[in-house]
This record gives sequence, structure tokens and C-alpha cells, in this order.
Amino acid sequence: MPGDAGGCVVAFSGGLDSTVLLHLATQADRPVRAIHVHHGLQAGADEWTGHCSRVCEGLGVALTVARANPAEIGRGLEDAAREARYAAIAARLQAGECLLTAHHADDQLETLLLRMMRGTGPDGLAGIPARRRFGPGWLVRPLLDVPRERLRDYAHAHDLRWVEDPSNADVARDRNYLRHRVIPLLTARWPASAAAGGRLARHSVQQRDALRMLLAEHRRRWPGPGDGPLPVDALRQSDSCVRPALMREWLRDGGLVVPGSSRLERGLEMLLYAVGDRQPAMVWGNCQVRRHGGWLYRLPWPLPAVPDPAPADAKGSPWRDGTGDVVFNADPGPGLWIRTPRPGERLTMPQRPAKPIKELLREAGILPWWRPRLPLLENGDGEVLAVAGLGLTAAGRAACGAECAAPCWTARKRPDGPDWAWFAPPG
Repeated sequence: MPGDAGGCVVAFSGGLDSTVLLHLATQADRPVRAIHVHHGLQAGADEWTGHCSRVCEGLGVALTVARANPAEIGRGLEDAAREARYAAIAARLQAGECLLTAHHADDQLETLLLRMMRGTGPDGLAGIPARRRFGPGWLVRPLLDVPRERLRDYAHAHDLRWVEDPSNADVARDRNYLRHRVIPLLTARWPASAAAGGRLARHSVQQRDALRMLLAEHRRRWPGPGDGPLPVDALRQSDSCVRPALMREWLRDGGLVVPGSSRLERGLEMLLYAVGDRQPAMVWGNCQVRRHGGWLYRLPWPLPAVPDPAPADAKGSPWRDGTGDVVFNADPGPGLWIRTPRPGERLTMPQRPAKPIKELLREAGILPWWRPRLPLLENGDGEVLAVAGLGLTAAGRAACGAECAAPCWTARKRPDGPDWAWFAPPG
């Protein structure tokens, strides 16, 4: 268990595996509670909830029943149910608590075989992790080295009762096919198959962690921020065998799901070698990597909508929209509005001739996707007083005085675009 872990929360389905886990958890000297997720996908779901309640009552364990409605989007109902289940549990986990799940050695073997059939890379051979951060606490799988047969023996020895999910017998599902048709043949020939799968996963974790450490050291020698945009030249000059791994680590560092190998390799080729005046983008899911100048940026897909005009707040208070916050620390009069640039609009900056705002933003190095989104401060007469990223206009300087500070603009961070908050290149 992690050293900073508090109480334990058992993910309790009512099946054999989680019933054994719950019984074991009550033997330890830690606070224990249980969470049962009611998906409503099976006719007997209400009866399962009742069974879980009775088991927990008999063990003196508090039970939380969470309802989840999985929406099947693209990857199938089974994946959707799993995502809905974990989301429902994470929302009910308290800071420092450990979620315990009953994944065991046979589950690990099934996972490794499934990933091998799908052509997984080295990371996929790491299998199911024994523990990881989860919500405000941890997710721990204490039975990962224990074969299913030992769990069944334990349940019989302690006279435990559980429910059987009829969907687990459906061999049309890949995991069930492995469980009922393939793995029995493997274990009949190689009885230690599950243990061997566990060793493979542990070795793969060690290799993965060593590779990540080496890649991190490699990246520390590159220019620019370690946690921001990626320098194209440095990536291009790396060995071709290292580039995909560097790209994967950069995406993972940003909390993004990594695209498949073929898409990643095609995307890398385009991002690194498209002619200089292009702005290529690799798009997958709700993310994209876009090149501009000498940098790669992790951005959301599609880009956020251009915000609508809105009245400006009082002096010194932040104005917020879907892209960021702006603070204007001056009071040039009432009737102020914040809006975004208009096509073809021209501005006069202090001691400079009027120019198209698009050209001014380009000269200032503002990234292309931000140019139509940066806020402008406009007075009641339609004069632009300030532009985020540029500062006060000539009209703004006249209204506020030479000592007036330019507006302070902070882009809002996004989990689907870790580099969205950059509105100018590193430098």
C-alpha cells in the first residue's frame, strides 16, 4: 500500500473475485468501505445490489451504491461501462483513499494475450499496473499475483457467497473467449502460464521505466521548456528509432492518450518534414499536435470557439471567457466591452502608423490559432484601447495616460491541450 494512503475502498461487484477481496480487506487493520456500481445493464442488476448490501452488512462494512449510465461511443459497450464505472468511483473517492480492485493473475494473462493479438508495443506488455494514482487517491490491485483458482479455494474455505454475471459466459467477447477457450489449453500444457505472464509484465515495467528515465534525460538537453512545446529541430536530429518514443513520452507527460503506432509514425513524418511554410497537424480523438515555426504544440481538437463580445468588469477585476482571463488595471470610462479582433480591422499603436491587426499580431509572434481569439478592450465609442499580447493602443494611451499598465492576459489551461495556454512561442 502507498505510504500516504488512508482508508481502503473496495470496488465490490458481488462476484467471486471482489467478494474475496472484500473479505480479506476486513482482516487488515485499516478502515474499509465498499462501492458497488449499478450499471443497469443486466436484468438481475437490482438483485446484485441487494446481495452486495447484505454481504457488506454481514461484514460490518459501509456500502455506497453508485449508479452509472454508460454511453457507447466508438469503442463498444464494455469499454464504456468500464469508463463509467471508474468515473463513478473516482467521484466518490476521498483524498488519500485507496481504491482496491480484485484483478488477479489470470486477468493479467488475459490482458497480455489480448494486447499481443492487437499488436501492442513494449508499453502494452507492462499489462495491468499494480498501483497508480487515481482521482484524489490511489488505485491498488493487491491480488495481481494470485491465480483465480486460489481465490475460489479461499471463498469455499470461508463459506463466502457471490453472484455470477451471465455475460461472463459469452464467448463472443474476446476476453471471455480467452478465459474459457484459450487459457485452459495454455495452462494444461504450461501450468505456470499466469505466473509467467506476471513476470513478463514486471520485466516490461522495468524496461519501460528505464526507457522513460533515459528519454527524460535526453529531452533535458533540448532548448525550450521541459513541460511545454517540443522543438522540431531537436526532434528531427534525434535518431529515427528514438523519435516515436520521445513523442509518446511528450504526449503522456501532457496527460494525453497516445495515438496508435501507424498514425503516430505518419504524423511524425508530416510534422517534421512538411515544407517550411506549412502548418501541419496530426489529429486524433479530441487532441491535435500542430507545428508552427520551430515548435510542436499539443492543442485541443477542435479548437475552442471564438468567444462572443461581453461587457468588461470593473477596474481591476478579471474578465473570463472560455479561453482565458484578462485584468485591465485602469479606468478609462464607462461602457467598456471586451471582444475579439474583426476580419480586416486596423489599429494604431503608439508612435506607429495604422496597420491591420492581423499583421500586428503576427509581428508580435502571437500564434496563429490565438490571433482571432485574443481579447481587445473597446470603449463606448468603438475605439480599441488595448489588445492582449500587444498592449495599449494609441487611443488607449490617450485615454489612460502613459503610465497606464497594459492588460494582463492569462490563457486558461485545458487537459485536452496542454500547450493551449501558450499564445506566443517559447523564447
